[in-house]
Amino acid sequence: MRNTGEKTAATTWRGFDLSARIDKIERAFRCEEVKDPDDVPILVNTPCYFAFGSRDKPADYFTSPASMLSYQANGYEAHLRQVNDDYVPYFMPWYGTGVLASGFGATIRMPDVLDDDPAVSAPCITSPADAARLKLPDPMRDGWMPRVLDSIDYAKAHGDLPIGLTDMQGPLDTLGLMCGQVQLYQWMYDEPQMVHELFDLVTEAFIQWVKVQKEHIGEPLDRSNGLQGVVSPGAGIWESDDDMILVGARLYEEFVLPRVARICDTFGGGSVHFCGNGLHHIDNLLRHPSIKVVNNSPLGKFSNFAALKRKLDHRVLIQIQDGAPLDVEHYYTALFDAIDDFRGVMLAPFVIDNVRMSHDGGYVPATEEPFITANRIVAITRQSIAKKLAAADRP
Repeated sequence: MRNTGEKTAATTWRGFDLSARIDKIERAFRCEEVKDPDDVPILVNTPCYFAFGSRDKPADYFTSPASMLSYQANGYEAHLRQVNDDYVPYFMPWYGTGVLASGFGATIRMPDVLDDDPAVSAPCITSPADAARLKLPDPMRDGWMPRVLDSIDYAKAHGDLPIGLTDMQGPLDTLGLMCGQVQLYQWMYDEPQMVHELFDLVTEAFIQWVKVQKEHIGEPLDRSNGLQGVVSPGAGIWESDDDMILVGARLYEEFVLPRVARICDTFGGGSVHFCGNGLHHIDNLLRHPSIKVVNNSPLGKFSNFAALKRKLDHRVLIQIQDGAPLDVEHYYTALFDAIDDFRGVMLAPFVIDNVRMSHDGGYVPATEEPFITANRIVAITRQSIAKKLAAADRP
């Protein structure tokens, strides 16, 4: 596939001019100086592409590409009319977090209710013998990978949205689904050679799977129409490393980091996502220049986030991506109190229909309309940034 290096994001969509938003996001990727509150991109994800906490996902959302495309496109159009943020819409072919694992044989369980997502039901590797039988999956035939490609093809043929990648669980998270987390971590000590081979296999499958998706989408390797809710002109891939908070820095450095670096190198730079406190891994991540984005959900741990921001400095872009909190004004005031330098900062939260994040990082029921919450997030964020910039200007 020819890598043109051109912008992949549409600069207009359904009459909306998106060019200023895309330029702002590109400046954030370059970690340019922030002189005005409006220089910091705020991309509020609502409606959310996933089903967790949804109130109005259609019953055939996971079985009809037309239904998924229509839901997302109509929701984004309503968002652009009602929310004063920097969101750039794209189609997310979403089928839960287990698509790559399903290609290796993991069984996916469909949700019992319409406000939850498909998920891996049980590990598919329970012994070294199971591991030895694994082979690279065929994206055209294996697991739920064909469903994703069918949705991409449908959206390309019948829709007007740019198209992004499906959920991309990284090698650590994928093997955690395939083996079970406790078993995988135990094998790191007892069967290290086998685990290295598993990581190599899953990393190769990950790379091939992304290349096939990009081929169907028609986007270059080093940019993306959308990665985890964010248009990404400065990175071609994202990978979720939520399980990194469960392992120590030494194990991560040995088993995971070389594979993450290889993935990011392949796609001209990448984003690493984790929820919670992954501070003990940041020195590892900063050693690889192709890791260009850290996408973190602080989950209300403001002191941890402050330490994370200090360590990252402005060497990579940090995307702040919690679920929307219950007390929007308190949360973002406290969060941005931890930031003195807004270079390379982007806010990209998810406003989930029926729930908000509680003070301890959990979820509680909510009734406020998502677009109202989204505009509250935008207002308090810009107010908080303005306050910090004004304080920095005072002698």
